[in-house]
Amino acid sequence: MEGAIAEALVSNVVSQLANLLAQEAAFLSGVRDQVEWVKAQLQLLQGFLKDAESRKRRGDETVEIWIKQMRSVAYEIEDVIGTIKHMGERRHQRRGCMGSISRYSHKPCELITLHKIGSEIRKIKEKIQNIFASKDTYGITDLGGSSTVDEISQSLRQSSPHSDDDDIDVIGFENDKKKIVSQLLDENKKARCVISIVGMGGLGKTTLARKVYNDPAIKKHFDTFAWVSVSQSYRVIELAKDIMKQVMRNKKKEETTTGVTVEGLEQQMGEEEVKKTLRDFLRDKKYLVVMDDVWTVDVWGEMQRVFPDENKGSRILLTTREMEVANRARSSFPPYKLHTLNDTESLELLCRKAFPPKQDVPTDLKELAKRLAKRCGGLPLALVALGGLLSGKDPNFDAWWSVAQSMNWEDGPDGKKCFNILGLSYNDLPSPLKPCFLYIAAFPEDSIISASKLVRLWVAEGFITEEQTRTMEETARVWLDNLVQRCMIQVVKRSKAYGWVKSIRIHDLLRDFGQSEARRDGFLQICSSDNMAVSDGISSHRAAFHNRINDEVAVSSPQLRTLLGFDLILTNEGRFLNGLNLLRVLDLESAKYLEELPKQIGSMIHLRYLGLRKTGLKRLPSSIRHLLNLQTLDARGTDICWLPKSFWKIRTLRHVYINIFMFLSAPTSGDHKNLQTLRITTADDHCSWDFICFSITILGIRFFKKWVTSFGPFGFAGEEVDGGCGRMLGKSLEKALEKMDSLISFTLDFSHIPWDFLFAQAPNLHQLRSLILHGNLFGARPKQQLPDSSQFPPNLTKLILVGTFLEQDPMPVLEKLPNLRFLQLRWNSYIGKSMSCSSAGGFPRLQHLELGTLDNLEEWRVEVGAMPSLTHLTIWRCKELKMLPEGLQHVTTLRELKLIEMPFEFNDRVRNEVRHIPSIIFEHKRDER
Repeated sequence: MEGAIAEALVSNVVSQLANLLAQEAAFLSGVRDQVEWVKAQLQLLQGFLKDAESRKRRGDETVEIWIKQMRSVAYEIEDVIGTIKHMGERRHQRRGCMGSISRYSHKPCELITLHKIGSEIRKIKEKIQNIFASKDTYGITDLGGSSTVDEISQSLRQSSPHSDDDDIDVIGFENDKKKIVSQLLDENKKARCVISIVGMGGLGKTTLARKVYNDPAIKKHFDTFAWVSVSQSYRVIELAKDIMKQVMRNKKKEETTTGVTVEGLEQQMGEEEVKKTLRDFLRDKKYLVVMDDVWTVDVWGEMQRVFPDENKGSRILLTTREMEVANRARSSFPPYKLHTLNDTESLELLCRKAFPPKQDVPTDLKELAKRLAKRCGGLPLALVALGGLLSGKDPNFDAWWSVAQSMNWEDGPDGKKCFNILGLSYNDLPSPLKPCFLYIAAFPEDSIISASKLVRLWVAEGFITEEQTRTMEETARVWLDNLVQRCMIQVVKRSKAYGWVKSIRIHDLLRDFGQSEARRDGFLQICSSDNMAVSDGISSHRAAFHNRINDEVAVSSPQLRTLLGFDLILTNEGRFLNGLNLLRVLDLESAKYLEELPKQIGSMIHLRYLGLRKTGLKRLPSSIRHLLNLQTLDARGTDICWLPKSFWKIRTLRHVYINIFMFLSAPTSGDHKNLQTLRITTADDHCSWDFICFSITILGIRFFKKWVTSFGPFGFAGEEVDGGCGRMLGKSLEKALEKMDSLISFTLDFSHIPWDFLFAQAPNLHQLRSLILHGNLFGARPKQQLPDSSQFPPNLTKLILVGTFLEQDPMPVLEKLPNLRFLQLRWNSYIGKSMSCSSAGGFPRLQHLELGTLDNLEEWRVEVGAMPSLTHLTIWRCKELKMLPEGLQHVTTLRELKLIEMPFEFNDRVRNEVRHIPSIIFEHKRDER
């Protein structure tokens, strides 16, 4: 399978070389012929890689060295490509400042770089020639070139997913669910009880627990809830904090008995304090806590003290593979042992995943389907994986028989048969999808993974190749959907506006399989606190560090292209980055004690992804301006308040997440044709010394004096200073948006933005799909109104307004937006008493409407014919609203109405008068019952 990764890598490199030859012709003087030769040879070698992979799968280990040589050469070529692109970007910037310089002339330093590039390519040519010669030694033959990128993408687009988002349908578990629900609701058992679901991996324990947890009867019965995934590398304090955040979510912005918010508790308390606070909070509650995937008896021993037993009927639901764990935690109820599916249930689950809904199994496949289902041993995960594999095959006997013949069906230890089926599903993936799947294994066990972040990482890694008809991000989402269809990953949440996957998780057995393959292929190495004794460095080109970084390991691995950090605790700031000049991806999200990046980061000229979110970082080195291949900068949740002015001259930028001061400190300039996402948020720490220095040097003494006077001890901005900063931001935005005609998503979290500034460039934003505007949450209220609908971006799909304090009804404007699918108005975005959707045919494509905390809203009218496509309506905390509009009776598409923390009188009227909506959900604060 190592050959498959090498094949995907070589294919991507060939594509990159083609783009390089087309786009950087002016900068390839003296080396163009050599680049052309390398591209041609790699194309020839792709066919031989197919044979090498096939032989490797059949157990021929002799080809492994040859495959590794191919992979090594491909990485070296990628480095050369990155260097050439960096040189080209430097020339472009210099030419912009000094237009008289000929584009075909070279500075002495560039001539030196070109000479080095030429030397590198000559070495690569020699290696390729040796690889060609050695293929005969290994008896490797040409099986034909790999499919083109367009062919692969087309095949992926044509395979439309037809399975639902549930990872394992609860087929055969109906009785199990009823029994567990009855135990949880048993009024005769007032003592706190532990109910354990026990079974081997892949049996569906987590899915069954999730179905029980989300059951409406359960939601009505208990006062508060929490779900924590324990996994093998648990930390008691993190588990306790996670539970505390969930059960106390209704107190999130209220003071607790200790006088601080929940967020403050999480930051300030030690383990024993967290346990005591949690225990005290739960004493008068009937609570349900799910502890999923408990591996050792120590977990319950350490955690049981935080769960008080006050005879209120509280419950702990625990899932585990180990009967010893269940026996240790048992109380009134014996462990519930989950069994494998029987033959009938197995066949039903396999066919549900292999065929579209309501499609009958072809007659000639019925017997073979029974045999395949039976061979899965009743394991739901194996059945789901095999069904996902078969869903991509033609529904005929020959195609299915070929799958059956390629499978090793020998019995083995628990999970062995499942691993064999997972291997078959992995081998069947198109070669470009294999590195995408293995990459997911880098994330921590049981984590919920942002699909948007994963897509950005895939693009930065070079896994996704360019197509003429769509962006790389759009292509990546198609590939993500294909992994969902094949049941290799599980959907957690979908976007309401677009329907695409918003977050995913991966089953722990699939993650284990992915890590095993990634390690064997030299694709990725996981370095956790459990296996940090890696004295010889890292052998792969990618490393994921969990919890801590071993500096010696990192520094002794200069070949690293990717460094992913998960909840890192850094003890010596950025010294672990020394010498890692080949990095393409550096993600340090949520790293603790990272206050400064080394200036040497400017030497990482290949860097495409820089993730600093939630690090508390205070400054960036000015050398960041040298990162001319950078695609993503994510600085959310940091105290950074400055960017070098030349940052916006980086033409490769695709996704930028910064705060308001970073935006104002570096006026935008240059070419933003690739920029798709721009998110500008408020700063997290207004009172920091860095901000004071910034205010003096950037905004001027006068503005700083106003800031000191207006903010006061709480950091709340007054109208004068906020308006002045708003005008500055508005002017900067007006200039910036002129050049951002590829922008797809724009978020602005700041107050006092004049609408005329913001929408002046709207006609140029023809690609903009998502617009999120956060208004003045703390300061004085501006008097604003929406512009005419013609001034909105023409293809706007998603619109969120927060705290904009509009005095005029926004609906007459918004209902004319032809492509709007998702609209959210919250926290006094509108302060009027009456709202009307009066236009027949208004909101023609709107599917999701959410109204929240519109404190003055008393009446809402909907005329007949308005909102003809609405499917979901959510209203929360609109305390003055008297009743739902009568016009909703005519919206026959409405499938779900959700009312959150609405007055009981309002809910009673809805119960009595609304009958045509299939699903009506009422949610309240637990202490309101």
